[in-house]
This record gives sequence, C-alpha cells and structure tokens, in this order.
Amino acid sequence: MLKLARRVALAAAAAILAGAAALMPASAADKKPFKIGLLLSLSGPAAPFGIPERDAVKALTDKLNAEGGVNGRKVELVVYDDATNPTEAARGMRQLTQQGGVVAVIGSTIGSGTLAAAPIAAKASIPVLAPNGTDAVIARDKDYFPWVFRTLPADGVIGRNLVERALAGGARKVGLFYQEDAYGKGMHDMLATMAKEKGFSVVAAVSAPLSATDLAPQATRLRNAEPDVVLLQASAPALGAAFVRAATQVGLKAPIWAQGALGQKSFLDAAGPAAEGVNITLLANWGNPTPELAEFARILTEAGTPPQGFGEILAANAFYAIVAAAARIEGDIDGVKLRDALEAVCEIKAFTPGFSCYTRDNHDGWTGAAMQTAVVRNGRFVKR
Repeated sequence: MLKLARRVALAAAAAILAGAAALMPASAADKKPFKIGLLLSLSGPAAPFGIPERDAVKALTDKLNAEGGVNGRKVELVVYDDATNPTEAARGMRQLTQQGGVVAVIGSTIGSGTLAAAPIAAKASIPVLAPNGTDAVIARDKDYFPWVFRTLPADGVIGRNLVERALAGGARKVGLFYQEDAYGKGMHDMLATMAKEKGFSVVAAVSAPLSATDLAPQATRLRNAEPDVVLLQASAPALGAAFVRAATQVGLKAPIWAQGALGQKSFLDAAGPAAEGVNITLLANWGNPTPELAEFARILTEAGTPPQGFGEILAANAFYAIVAAAARIEGDIDGVKLRDALEAVCEIKAFTPGFSCYTRDNHDGWTGAAMQTAVVRNGRFVKR
C-alpha cells in the first residue's frame, strides 16, 4: 500500500509540474530556429562576390547564435550555388522555397539571377533580399515587387553618381565598356539619357559577355574614339581586370572610372599593375574603414575569412535587415510575417551609411549617401 501511495503521489507531482510547464513561456531552447536561404554564386564569374557573401553571412550568423539568436531563436542557413547562371538561380529558388523550409532568401549574387528567381519566391510568399543594384529587380510594375528588397543603392543611383564624379573634371566625351547582361545594359541606356540631359557625348560604347577574356578589340575601339574619360561597367572582377589589362596593352590613356562592383581584392590581384590609377565608387573601403567597418573586418578575420571587397557589405546589409524584421515578430516566423515586418524596418545594424527605411512602396532602402570615391594606388584602394 505504501508503495502504491508513493507512486500515486509521484504521478500527481509530475502532472502538476507538467501543467505548470505548459503555462510557462517557452525558453530559448524550446524556440524553433528559423532558416535563411543563401542563393549565391559560389562558382562561375561572380564567385568573387558570392563566396564572400556566403562567408559574411555565416560569420554573422555564428556570432548572432552565440549571443542567443533573435528573441531566443537561432538562425540556420541553407546554401545553394547558382553558378552565376540565371537558369540555375531559378532552380535553386525552387528548391529553397519548396524543400529548404526557408522564411527568406538572400540572393542572387547577380541581377539576372534575382530576376529569374524572384517570381518563384513571390509565388511561394518568401521575401528576397537582393544584393544587386539592377533596376528591374524591384520594378513596381512586376508581380514580384512586394517580395523583393534591395540591399544597396539602385544601379540608376550608383550610375548617376559615377557619371557625375567622372565628369566633374570637365570631361565632355565619354566612352563606355559594359558587360552583356541587365546590369550592363542598364548603364548603357542610362548613359544615353544623361548625355541628352547634361550635354556630353558618348563617343563609343562597347560590350562583352561575362566570360570574355580578350578585350583588346573593345579597348582599341575606345582608344580610337579619343574619349576624355572611360566608364567601366563590369560586376565580375575577372572581366573588369581583363578590360584594364587590354586598355594598357592598346595604349588607352583616358582615365577609367568604375562602379563599386570592382571594389574587390580579386580585381586588384587579377589586374595587377594595370589597375593603377583606376577610379572607383565604393560603398565601403576596407583600406580606410569606419569604426563599424573595422569591427566587421575583425569578425570576418576571426572567422578565417578576411574581407575581400564589396560582397560582404551587401550580404551583411541583407542579413541584418532580416534580423531586424524577425525581431519584430511574435510567435512563429513565416515568409508573409517577415515580409510585412521588413516593410516597417527603419533601423538596422548596417556597416554602410545611407539606409533610410523600407516601406510598402519603397524596397530600395539605401540611398546615394552610401557612396564614396577611391583610386587604386600600389595595389590598394585609397580615398580620393
């Protein structure tokens, strides 16, 4: 009888404890993690961006999780390599949204990849943080607009900024080299519009695919047009390096101005001495860091992935935007809740200036205030 009474008492105590536990708020250990998809170019021409993007998000995720996550929720990453291929980007987005269990996706590394993947994400009600400036990525007339958020100024903003700085010295004859995709074509079209507005002339515009390596014919055409300045619109460091090497080879003397996509160590390494004197507009300069950027460099270096250039900044902006939105959500996180929360984000822990707010009608966030100018001197980006 005593044994039976003891068993009854223990069972009653266990029931009371279980009931009390059910009434208590869930501990951090009880909260399910949420997943972020990384749809990035880890191979192909844009890998010099995609690999640092992945490494940056991984380092920041490890740090965040070690500090307790977002309101007690840890972050898990699901990674897919789109191989710098829009078709593969679409396939990857389908896999991440249908099988990966993600509530948001950072990607693609290139604009054409995001354009291919965005409709799939929209159909799955998953927000996309796009680390590329291609204007069409957040075109309001597209069905996917409500689901895509940019993590840097738009190409139109960056492009105008570049042209205005390049013309500040009095140049009136402009040459253009651009890559053959949405990123390059956008600059080509914008330059034609600006020429009419500001009264300068585009004396030559030449292009090449991302995979091109011999650009002597294009550089020769530009040299023969005798421009005052040459604009270099290439997002792949290998392509940008091939162009400046060709420019040196054929004796193209006009100053070269490039967008920040070439603000990469891989561009400097591939171009070698031919990069000397190239002017470039940057979102951030690792060679002249702010205190916040220096802290980010420390995080990356301690993770074994020291900063390489532009990609880490864009990926960090995307990651912290997701974190800021997730922190606003009570209960389980899904794509719809996260999208709605993103449209109310006005403050994030960004390593670049210029972020204003995401709203229902504005998915750009970053403004031209983020840009600064540098010039290549002795293999480094130096403040101009």
